[in-house]
Amino acid sequence: MKTRSRCGFCGFPLPGGPPWVPEGPFRLAYDPLKGRLWLICPGCRRWNLAPLEERWETLAALEEAGRERGRLLLTTGELSLLAVDRGELVRVGAAARPEWVDWRYGPRLPDPGPRKGFWWRILSRLPPPPEEGYDPYRSALGTLRRREWLGSPFLEAASLLTRLFSELPLAPTCPACRGPLALHPWRFQSLRFVHLNAGPALEAPCALCGSLVTVDPAEARPSLRLGLFVVTSPEGLMASARGAARALEGVGGGAGFLALLGRERTALGELGEEGRAGLVVALDEMAEAAALLAEWRVAEEVAAIADGELTEVPGFEAFRRKVLGGETA
Repeated sequence: MKTRSRCGFCGFPLPGGPPWVPEGPFRLAYDPLKGRLWLICPGCRRWNLAPLEERWETLAALEEAGRERGRLLLTTGELSLLAVDRGELVRVGAAARPEWVDWRYGPRLPDPGPRKGFWWRILSRLPPPPEEGYDPYRSALGTLRRREWLGSPFLEAASLLTRLFSELPLAPTCPACRGPLALHPWRFQSLRFVHLNAGPALEAPCALCGSLVTVDPAEARPSLRLGLFVVTSPEGLMASARGAARALEGVGGGAGFLALLGRERTALGELGEEGRAGLVVALDEMAEAAALLAEWRVAEEVAAIADGELTEVPGFEAFRRKVLGGETA
């Protein structure tokens, strides 16, 4: 495949076209309603807007490929991520929620972005350790206290959880003491989802001030995800993910699953392997969707400036109907 252009942000080579039919892993984004096409850089993951004259045949081909060969991996109210052949398409516009677990947790496409790939998005916003540490009063936060672990369903992972939560807080800020929300590692099992007026929240005991506080699951997501990785084997996740995803489908996806856990006041230690797998899928969906939306919003601002009043271009409405297969809205 020819390469004739470079990323406008980092200079990484981009696929040449049109039409863009890369031979290896790729990620393209398109908006069939506004007639926009972006080439997502494999190097820095920034969205490069394709010139107007090069979009026409490619947009129609991408819409057809997505309908006929696409497999939905993720959806938000505004975007859909599809696997097509050996790459990904990001389609602007709502679609049905996918079942993406085989692709993410089984054999899957090698991540095309070496710097900002899947695991970068999952673990982004991981709270940094404060300079003064988590244990200013030299309590036993960072030591393995076997007595506290007795009866814990996570006893086999006690050493790893102790290492993890000795170096990372559960969330950047405790609502009570305003310090980092440190967690005694043996209390990982007692983290509990609760339901508040604003939606599901995570209830946790702060290891620094002793208060029982609630935080937004999005704030605790990176550290919680690492903790779940410690207590859920890759083999167990692969074996349970499909069943967990089917269960998520029945409760409205990842957000619905978190809401259900909150209404039932479920603690992590009460979840079986499939329940933990469902929580992993829900948290990963949350991270992927947030990162994808952030990327698109930045790219959309640039595209709106570059395209101006594209809908005023003669023939645009006929082109849009062609791409959408007769749809106009």
